[in-house]
Amino acid sequence: MGKRRIYKNLFAFIIALIATACATRPTLPPPSPTRAVEPTRAVEPMRVIEPTATAPAKSDAPLFIFGAPGEPVCLDPALATDPNSARVSNQIFQGLVKFDRDTLNIAPALAEKWAIADAGKTWTFTLRRGIKFHDGADFDADAVVENWDYWRNSRNPTHAAQIQAGRAFEFYESQFGGFDGASSITQVEAADATTVKFILREPHGAFLNNLAMPAFGLASPRALERAGSASCAKPVGTGAYQLREWKPGVAITLDAFENYWDQANAPKMKRVIIRAIPDDAARRAALLAGEIHGLEGIDLREVPALKNDSRVKIISRPAISTGYVAFNFRVKEFQDARVRQAFALALNKASIGEKNYGDTGFIAKQFLPPAFAGFIKDFEDWKFDSAAAKKLLSDAGFPNGISEITFDGRKIPLELWYSPQARPYAPYPQELATMLASDWAKAGINARVQTTDAKTFLERRRIGQLPLYLLGWVGDNGDPDEFLCYTFCLDTRDAALAREGFLADKEISDTLKRAATLTDQAERARLYQYAERLIRARALRIFIAHAQTPLAFAANVEGYIAHPLGIEFFGSVIVK
Repeated sequence: MGKRRIYKNLFAFIIALIATACATRPTLPPPSPTRAVEPTRAVEPMRVIEPTATAPAKSDAPLFIFGAPGEPVCLDPALATDPNSARVSNQIFQGLVKFDRDTLNIAPALAEKWAIADAGKTWTFTLRRGIKFHDGADFDADAVVENWDYWRNSRNPTHAAQIQAGRAFEFYESQFGGFDGASSITQVEAADATTVKFILREPHGAFLNNLAMPAFGLASPRALERAGSASCAKPVGTGAYQLREWKPGVAITLDAFENYWDQANAPKMKRVIIRAIPDDAARRAALLAGEIHGLEGIDLREVPALKNDSRVKIISRPAISTGYVAFNFRVKEFQDARVRQAFALALNKASIGEKNYGDTGFIAKQFLPPAFAGFIKDFEDWKFDSAAAKKLLSDAGFPNGISEITFDGRKIPLELWYSPQARPYAPYPQELATMLASDWAKAGINARVQTTDAKTFLERRRIGQLPLYLLGWVGDNGDPDEFLCYTFCLDTRDAALAREGFLADKEISDTLKRAATLTDQAERARLYQYAERLIRARALRIFIAHAQTPLAFAANVEGYIAHPLGIEFFGSVIVK
C-alpha cells in the first residue's frame, strides 16, 4: 500500500442549496472555525431498493453487463473509499474537468475553459450552459459553490450530518489539506451563472488533476439536500447514466440519461447492469457462459489461457503503480551508497518480471509509471551483475557479503519484510520477496524473508521499524507530485520521516517542493525528471516493476477504453 490513505481510485460527491432565480450570485466566504464535534454514533444503514429477484431483470434495451469483484459501499463519491463504488458513481457524476479517455491529460468537462491568475493562486472556470442534473435541476455556478461548501465546511449541515453518521470526506482532506481554515482553498465564488472563481492559499501545480478525480464529481444540490446523510444510496449527477435500481447482493442497474448534455458522446448501450460476483472462478465462469459481457479481477496466471480462448478478449489497463524495495537509513550499512548499489545490481529484474508478472507488467527503472508527465523514456537502469555487486560490497568493507546489519546500534539478521496482501505492484508478494532474496544470495547478500499481517506490517513501516522491505505505490490523481513528493519531500524535521525509512535528501526535497507550486507543466516535468535522476544516482530505492491490470470481455464487446486510473466510461461500449 504505502499511501496517505489506504484506498485507491475512489470518487467524491457534493452538496448544495438551491438559490432562487432572483437571488444575487453567492460568494462562499472563508469557512468559520471548526466547532466541537459531538460524539460519533453508529453509521446509519443505507437505504436501497430491496431485491425482488435473484438475477438482473431481462430488458429489450441494448444492454451491457459487467461482473465486478464486489458490491459498492456508497454511491456518494465524496464519501466512498472503495473501487466498486467508484466504478458505478463514475457513470453518474462529472466534475469541472476530466481526464482524457485513455491518458492522464486534462480536458474540459462541466467547465468549458479556465484561466489562471495571481501567480497560480486564482483559477476562474467558465461553465457550460444548458446542463441538467438527472432530477431536472439546473447545473450552474451556485451548484458548484454549494458543492464545495459541503466538502470543505464542517459547519455545513449536511457535512456535519455525514460526520455524525460515521462517514468521512477522505479525498477532500487528502488532496486539499483539510477542512475549514486548514483547506488549501480559501474561497469559492460564483461571479455569475456560468463563472466560478477559486482562490488558493498557495499555487498548486496539481490543482486540475485533483479536480479531475471522480471524488470531485458534482451532484444535484436539490437531491443532496433531500437525501441528507442517506446520499450513499441516492446519487444524482449530470453523467451519461442515472441510477435505476440497486438490488443488494444482486446488481445495480443504470439507465442512459435521455437529457444528457454531451450528445456527441451519448451512451451507446441504453442500460448497464453491474453484478457483484466476489468469487474469481464464478466471475470467470459467468463470462465464459455468456451471463456477463466483461469483468475485472483476474489471476495473472490465468491470462495466457484466456488470451487463447476465442470467446474472450483481454484489455490491459495502463500501469499506474510501481513496486520497490525500500532501505531504512537507520541501518548503518545502508548509509553507504555502494551497499545500496550492490543490492540493485544483484537483481535480475528481467527474470523477476517474467516469472512474477508475465506479460501484464514490465521492469521499473524509475518511480513514475510511463503514463505520468516527467517519465523518462530512455532511462538507464541498474544492469544485472552479481560480480559487480560483490565487488561493491567488498569495497564497502564486506568482502564476505552481508548477513547481518546494524540497526539503531544493534546487530540483527538481515531480513526482507513484505506484506502478504496482494497489490497491483506485487500480485504474488511471497514469490516476489523470495525471488529478490534468491538473487541477492548469489551476490553474498543473505536476507531472510519475513512477513506478518498487512496491518502490522504497515504500522511497523509507519514507525520506522522495518530495516528492509518490499512495498509500492498506486496512483490516485495522475500527477507526479503524489508519487514523488509523498516519499521524497521529507526532511529531518518531518514527523513522517520514519514512514519512509528516515530517508531525507534536501536537494531532492527542494526540487520536488518547487515543482509542486508551479503551473507550468513543462517546467514541472523537467524538475521531476531531474529528481528521478538524483534518486537513481544515489540508489535511494530499488524500483522493481510497473503492473498493468488485465480486464476480460466477451469477443463481441467493442469500445471499452481502459484508463490508467481505472476511470472508465461504459457509454462507449457496444455489445454486438
